[in-house]
Amino acid sequence: MKGFQIALLMGFSLVCYSANAQVTEEQQQWVEQALTDINNNTDDTKMLWQYSQQTMMPDMARVEHFNATLPQTERWTLVSENGKSPSKKRIAEYRQHQRDLYESKDEKTHELKFSDLIDVSTLVFMGEDDGYVAFRFTPNIDELDNTALTGVIYLDNTSKHLRKILISNTDELNPAFSVTLTQFELALAFDVFDGMVMPAHTSTTIRGTAAIFKSLDSVQTVTYRDYKLLNKPQT
Repeated sequence: MKGFQIALLMGFSLVCYSANAQVTEEQQQWVEQALTDINNNTDDTKMLWQYSQQTMMPDMARVEHFNATLPQTERWTLVSENGKSPSKKRIAEYRQHQRDLYESKDEKTHELKFSDLIDVSTLVFMGEDDGYVAFRFTPNIDELDNTALTGVIYLDNTSKHLRKILISNTDELNPAFSVTLTQFELALAFDVFDGMVMPAHTSTTIRGTAAIFKSLDSVQTVTYRDYKLLNKPQT
């Protein structure tokens, strides 16, 4: 979904399953199908959505609206910042920023797919309960050392729909020169909207240092609501 801006939730506690085993062919198909479904549902060449997005940062609360039927540079609308309606000047700045973002894209721009985050060949079955079936995996994030990361994917135990993806670091990360991350936690929660699985909440937590003396301490959460599918897929 080119409009969908991934940030990545900590609020879930990991379920402590006792079983750890290689996945069966059927279990791997569950995961692959769940990832295929969310990729298709968030692909705006196939599904045209409108929705609201609320982003929370330590110094900013922003509400935006997305409409995939509008031209690329007009799809995002700024609704409010810190609870206040934006001024005409701020709206103009926001629109220019959206145009700049679009114009800065080129053929090398990578549109994130949820399946890109997960190396399905590394899946390990953790266990299941009445709510979820869980698998551990090795993340696949180009910008980071994946050997210092671990991930867990949760599917609904009945429908096998995607419910959560959690990724965190097991060791320090150095994504750029002089940048050290001591904590990296990324989570995505999903729910059913208009009959389809879509992102419901994302969160990213980053703590560390940059250039030795500068402290990095960032927590960003994004909540998605008011989904409306504007085109019904062909059946």
